Amino acid sequence: MRKENVAMQRLITSALNGFLLLAITIVSLPASALALPPVQGEVVSMTVGIPGTMVIRDEKGQLHILNLTQQTQLGGQFKVGDKVLAFFSPYGVSAVQSQTGSR
Repeated sequence: MRKENVAMQRLITSALNGFLLLAITIVSLPASALALPPVQGEVVSMTVGIPGTMVIRDEKGQLHILNLTQQTQLGGQFKVGDKVLAFFSPYGVSAVQSQTGSR
């Protein structure tokens, strides 16, 4: 029975060390590695206020809901039908740029 306990203890220790290494790796990643790719599309709807929302339809027809905080409140700058490029950080929407011209 002692051999089984020692083997189980080694297995548990090994698993915990693996989880610890994984956690350290994820925490040490730069914020840019965790950021989502930018979304390019057309503004479908806007709600004004804090917090506000902007819904964008991309080229594939998928809808992306952007939660706008006080720092990213863009209601006065964009309207439905505008072409935009939205950038994200691990904390939410970091910037939205107007895309002028046709493709």
